[in-house]
Amino acid sequence: MDLEALSGLTHADLQQLPRSVREEAAKEALARLYQIRQEEQLYFYQPSSKHAREIHLSTAKEIVATGGNRSGKSDTSLAELSIQMTGVVPKSLEKDYPRVKLRPPIRARLVCTSLTNTWDAVIRPKLQYWQWNGAGDPGGDRGHWGWIPKRFLVNGKWSDSWSEKQRTLMLVNGSTLQINSYDQAVEDMAGSSLHLIVCDEGPPHAIYRENKMRTIDVGGRLMIAFTPPDDTSSAWDAAWIYDELYTKGLPGPDKDPQIDTFTLFTENNRILSMDEVQMVAKGLTPEQREVRLRGAFMHLGGRIYKHFSDRTRQWCFVCCDLVLAHNGLCVACFNRVIDICHVVEPFDLRHEWPIYFGIDPHPRKAHAMAWYVITPSDEMFQVAELEVDAEPSVVWAKVQELEKNMHLDNIIRRYMDPNMGKSPSGSGGRRNRTVEEDFTDVGLRCDMADDNRDTARSLIRGRLIPDPRTERPLFSIFNTCSKTIYQMNRYSWDEWARGRVDLRDPKPTPQDKFSDFPTILGYICNSMPTFRGMYQAPVKRLGKAQRRVYG
Repeated sequence: MDLEALSGLTHADLQQLPRSVREEAAKEALARLYQIRQEEQLYFYQPSSKHAREIHLSTAKEIVATGGNRSGKSDTSLAELSIQMTGVVPKSLEKDYPRVKLRPPIRARLVCTSLTNTWDAVIRPKLQYWQWNGAGDPGGDRGHWGWIPKRFLVNGKWSDSWSEKQRTLMLVNGSTLQINSYDQAVEDMAGSSLHLIVCDEGPPHAIYRENKMRTIDVGGRLMIAFTPPDDTSSAWDAAWIYDELYTKGLPGPDKDPQIDTFTLFTENNRILSMDEVQMVAKGLTPEQREVRLRGAFMHLGGRIYKHFSDRTRQWCFVCCDLVLAHNGLCVACFNRVIDICHVVEPFDLRHEWPIYFGIDPHPRKAHAMAWYVITPSDEMFQVAELEVDAEPSVVWAKVQELEKNMHLDNIIRRYMDPNMGKSPSGSGGRRNRTVEEDFTDVGLRCDMADDNRDTARSLIRGRLIPDPRTERPLFSIFNTCSKTIYQMNRYSWDEWARGRVDLRDPKPTPQDKFSDFPTILGYICNSMPTFRGMYQAPVKRLGKAQRRVYG
């Protein structure tokens, strides 16, 4: 039937046609639409979640997209690859997609874990227009056809565009896609000049470095999409991604403008059945749920403050834990959940709110300092942080400058690490001089803190749990305190040598690394600060040259 001839008829004219003709035309139109959607699936692409959409809108030179299994991270990265290779912008992104990323023809590379098990079996079908990827009937809303449109293949055929010898796909517009795998030698990644590199799953560090060098001369981009490993040894091998890329791309004052970090959650993938997700989630341990469904890094599984969260999560008062939720209910017990996040936007401080100051001096690295405000409801907020690698006089000058600029006038108490405070200063002069005396002489007078770390950990954990009445935690951090947030996410128990982890009980001592600001927080919590208590405690002044004594 000639559909083009029918397209010129009015609705009234169509109604005059025999029923059999109209039915035949409708069937042919549906078949044509089915064919168009299959051959031009990229145009009809819909991001799997709002975070997946944000990946497409990013113009960063490096993108790190972590996510749970089936969270949509691979489809998102492959759709982005196809957009940049073809120049076809999906209808869902037409208004917002950054045109600066469109410059076909481009030279692209996709690096995966295996050419046979990953490329042939998993990734290639996601690019071939006639392959259906997903659940349900082909053409439904729970999957997609391959992303590369048929019209971009040589003669409309994959076989004419694909070179098995070179492992390269050539499109009619001149764009090329080279396929490599992590089991190849690093030298195999050299030589090319590339506009876009997509790493499916986390690459070894050496392969990542070599690929990054391929983008320099053309101002190319590099994208990593992966689920962190959920076994201990492999997790530590992937920890470099967290250290060098993931944290640098997180929003905050120290964010690298060339790196964007995204995390996709399995439960947010619109094409998945939540009943199936919940059924799988019930069979996983809390640690496995964090990795498999939320893309958490397993090497942080030994975190001391596991309830600390720098992004919005869901808390269940029945389970007394951070949980997976659906439609506002915990998937484990089906009780109501609340949103919780320990990192907040800065707000104006009242002048009467008491402020605590803590300092952790160190002889071989910068002195760490932090300021904490207590509100009338006894909520504690860390409002500032500072690191200064200098003599006590310079430290005191920097402290005064920060307090003046932030109007932190109501300093009630200052605490110092007693271990360092009572240690020899090494500054010369009289014998037995201590670090505390060095700071006191320049004006920074501090009490020695209670350094009971067991008590401190218990008190901090209690403050991280939301109060059932206010549904807010009793401790939060201004998002300007990036170093504290960084360390709270990484402060972990010490581990035995790798390879013997499974043979011994976990060590009962924390790692010294990333401990400065969590330790200062412990000093403040050990003082049991309350708003009312601070104003009821008498203050004795024993002379201008002596430090204040409370109580």
